[in-house]
Amino acid sequence: MNENFRITRATQDDAVQVARIHIAATRAAYRDIYTLEYLDGLSTEDRAYRWIEKDRGHLALGDPFSVFVAFDNDMMIGFADVGPTTKSGVAELYAIYLDPEYIAKGAGKVLLEACIDYAGRNGFKAMIATVLTKNSLARAFYERRGARALTETETLIETGGTKEKVISYLWDNLQQAD
Repeated sequence: MNENFRITRATQDDAVQVARIHIAATRAAYRDIYTLEYLDGLSTEDRAYRWIEKDRGHLALGDPFSVFVAFDNDMMIGFADVGPTTKSGVAELYAIYLDPEYIAKGAGKVLLEACIDYAGRNGFKAMIATVLTKNSLARAFYERRGARALTETETLIETGGTKEKVISYLWDNLQQAD
């Protein structure tokens, strides 16, 4: 594995590969949280369509949304999705998913850095991410990367065939690029 990952901005042509990673990562990360029926029912075709859906899919919308993809040589191994929230000056890290073989290899770090840089260059002062409370791996990753848990945001949602708590994380004082 090459630890010098290449990060590029995704296009609609990347939808199927992004969907493939999204599903593999979801099945690995949430196998003890979501129902097996939900995880088995995930479809690459459906996910790919959601990424390019007119007026909704982040690969179709473009700025101020951006999806970054990570490559190890020529193989796509992860992606991260960033864009605006309803709060002025606050971006959201909507998703960051890696091929399970690439967890803890550095690709997540460079994808997160690409999102933080993008948000800062586009005038956002802060960035949030919402994560399942039970997702201890993601929570520890965010904390190691300077985010702080906003405990007051913890709330119950229904997803993946279960009811689970989510919590938001905040990176504030994003550096503005020159």
